[in-house]
Amino acid sequence: MTLPERTVQSSGALSAWHVFARQARLGLVDPLQYVGRLFIIPQLVLFFGVVYIASRKLNQKQVPFRLFYLWWCLAIPACMSITTLIGTNRDTFSVVYELRAGMYQVWSYVVSTSLVQIPALFLLSVAVNVCCFGIGNWPWDYFLGYAVAFAITIWVFDSLAQLLAVLFKNPVIGMLAFLGYWSSSIVFCGLVFRATDVVWPFRLFYYMLPLKWMFNVAGYSVYMPSDFSGATICTAGEAVTLSSGTSITCPNTGFYCDGAATSFGCWGRTGEQVLDTMTLSYESVGSKDERGFDIGILLLMVVVLKVAYIVVLYINFSATDEPQNVKKSKSREVLEVAS
Repeated sequence: MTLPERTVQSSGALSAWHVFARQARLGLVDPLQYVGRLFIIPQLVLFFGVVYIASRKLNQKQVPFRLFYLWWCLAIPACMSITTLIGTNRDTFSVVYELRAGMYQVWSYVVSTSLVQIPALFLLSVAVNVCCFGIGNWPWDYFLGYAVAFAITIWVFDSLAQLLAVLFKNPVIGMLAFLGYWSSSIVFCGLVFRATDVVWPFRLFYYMLPLKWMFNVAGYSVYMPSDFSGATICTAGEAVTLSSGTSITCPNTGFYCDGAATSFGCWGRTGEQVLDTMTLSYESVGSKDERGFDIGILLLMVVVLKVAYIVVLYINFSATDEPQNVKKSKSREVLEVAS
C-alpha cells in the first residue's frame, strides 16, 4: 500500500475531537494500550510484594528491604511501557496515511492521544500503587501525590516509546533502544551507586533519566510519615546507658540502637532520621521535601519528548509529496529519455 498525495487538512478542533474519540475507544479495547498493563502490572508488583513480605515490618532490619521493594514497584511498570512502542509502531503507517489524506493534523493527533493518556495512566498508577501500598504496609499519608508523580513518570516512558515507534520503522530496533533507556534509568536512579561516584560525562545520565526524580518523591512519601522500632531518640552529646549497662555518648544523629553490634543497620527512629541516614548511601532520597521540583522535571521530560515526537511524525508525514510508485515511474521515464 502506498501513501496518498497530501491534501488540504480538516479543521483542527473537529478533527482533534474525532481522533480523541477513536483513541479513547482503542484505549478501552486494545490490550497494547492500557488494558493489558492494568491487568498484568498489579499482579507483578504483588508477586514482588510477597517476596519482600518481611519489609512490612517497621524495624531497623527491614529499612533497606523496604527501599528495594519500592525500587521494583518503580522499575516494573516503567518497563511495561514497551507495549506502547509496539502498538504505536503498528499504527504509524495508518496515521501517516490519514495525515496525508487530510483527515486531521499532526498536532491534533498528538494532543488527542495525550488527553487519552493522562486519565488512563493515572488510573493505572492508582491500581498499581494500591497494591504496592497495601502489601508493602506503606503509609497512605502522601498516596495521592505519589500516584500523580508515578503517573507522570510512566508518561515519560510512554512518550519515549511513541517517539521511538516513529523514529524506527523496525520495531525491534525501537524496542532495543527503549530497553537501553529503561535499564540505564534503573541503574542511574541512585540506588545502585551514588552520582558523585560516577565520572563525567556518564554522570549526566543520573540527572537526565526519570527514575532518579521519581525515586526521590517515592522515598519521601514512603518513609517520611513512618516510625521505625529498634532505635531510640536521644539528645546529641548526652550520656546514654544501654541495656547492657554500658554508657555511651548520644551521637550527632540524635538516635542510637540498643544492642546493635555496629552502627551499620541503625537507620533512625523517625522517617526524617531514616532518610537522612539513607542519603549517605542512596543519594536520590532525602528528608528535604523536593517533590514539587521533581514532578516539574518529570513534566519537562514529557514536553521535550512530545515535541520530538511531533517533529519526527511531521517529517514522516511530509517526507514526500508523491507516492513511491509515481516516483519510480518518473525515474524510469528519465532513464528512458536519457538512453
